[in-house]
Amino acid sequence: MASEQGQGEQTSSMAGAGKGKGEVEGMEQKLEKLMSAFHDHQEGNKAVRHQKELEELFSFLREHEAAFSQLPGDKKDDLDALLRNIEGVLELCKNQEEKKKKTTNKMGDCIPFKSSSRPPADHTSSTSVVAPLLMQARDILGDSSSSAPAAAGPNKKEVLYEWTTSYVDEKRLYGWDDEATEVADALAGPEEDDDELFRAAGIFGIHGSGKTALAQKVFVHDRIKDTFLLRLWVCVGPTPPDDDKKQQYEVKFSLLYRMLDNLGLDTSKVEEVVNGSEAVKKHSGDSDAAKESKIGVLLFILHVALAKTSYLIVLDDIRAYDPWYTNLALPPPPHGEWSDRLAYGLPKLNKSAVLVTCRKEEHARAMVRTGRVFHPPLLAVADAWKLFEREYQQEAKKKQVGYNVKDDVLYNDLKVVQEEMVGKCLGLPVAILEAAKGFAQYCTYVDDDDAKTTQPTTAKGADAGDPAHAAA
Repeated sequence: MASEQGQGEQTSSMAGAGKGKGEVEGMEQKLEKLMSAFHDHQEGNKAVRHQKELEELFSFLREHEAAFSQLPGDKKDDLDALLRNIEGVLELCKNQEEKKKKTTNKMGDCIPFKSSSRPPADHTSSTSVVAPLLMQARDILGDSSSSAPAAAGPNKKEVLYEWTTSYVDEKRLYGWDDEATEVADALAGPEEDDDELFRAAGIFGIHGSGKTALAQKVFVHDRIKDTFLLRLWVCVGPTPPDDDKKQQYEVKFSLLYRMLDNLGLDTSKVEEVVNGSEAVKKHSGDSDAAKESKIGVLLFILHVALAKTSYLIVLDDIRAYDPWYTNLALPPPPHGEWSDRLAYGLPKLNKSAVLVTCRKEEHARAMVRTGRVFHPPLLAVADAWKLFEREYQQEAKKKQVGYNVKDDVLYNDLKVVQEEMVGKCLGLPVAILEAAKGFAQYCTYVDDDDAKTTQPTTAKGADAGDPAHAAA
């Protein structure tokens, strides 16, 4: 018996090692695929946004590739998620540059400076969608040269914000077709009217309710594409406390620079114009007043860049309300500073619109005022199951080499009770995703007529006999 037990433990250990090896090889292949796509794009003489930062990111990952196999289970999951995010951002950077080239002749007369992929000095990390990915890579792989701030305590793990992008894989968006059409119609206006009105709309809901997913469906909606010549996605992200004036200024400054960068303006040239403007020079002795004037000048430049086109701007994930975002339909003041409101940088001359997403209804209404406000409905059972199914199978494949869903006993049992399970998750996308990840730790499969259960490798604090506890 002891011999048989030892042999069983050895077999289990070898299977776990093989599974981990397969997972690492999969990530290494994913990295090679991403790097090949990046280099092929360059060798084809095709420009890509944030090229230098992407080169630095891929160089860092290649240098630390040998450490992939040494990572603990949770870090491997983080790395796998990072590689998926990099894939989306790489597509975004390629598509932005190609789109910019196609629209140069149409937009040239409304953009005051030549485009440049080089961000201004000292603003690299705040203006690029690539910089947060590099910070996350350093956090996962433990690079000592990272400029990211250290955690407050020895056991406290820094949680990096995951920036949303306009890159949308429509195959991964389930449900809400009617709701997306309703929001799109609210932004574009009645089809029979050829008005030039500015419109604003909001989407609110708790974390994980699907605000960003619904906004993404609107962003790629045919009605939106046909109505607005320019579409711009802006992830706002975390907002500093009210008493931190320095951080508040930096958030606004970063937001406007990212918008101008994505519009194709040479941000180093923008910086020269801002610092050389009379509005800023007259406050040279007052740093706070000079900073406010810089925001005003940036808003003026944004206004000029957008003035001759029809645009849709999505301001996604406004975490904390700030009066600066209030009443986006306001025109700029005829006299005085422009720094008081973001609205002043959004021209109202052509048919244009802004869509905001935030967590509270009152904040959404304060921003869009008379515009319509929407809330993502709970996912229908069929759409929720598609989301659960996709996430469950992705996680199960990480745990088991050669995973086949047809042989998964637990999956087939869950499929029978999918309606009850979706009800337990209240139809919330974030709850459905977490449930899928939790259940996948205990996926049970059949091989040679023997039922086997994969052992959980990342579920912490879960009872090994209770998959429902792992999903909670």
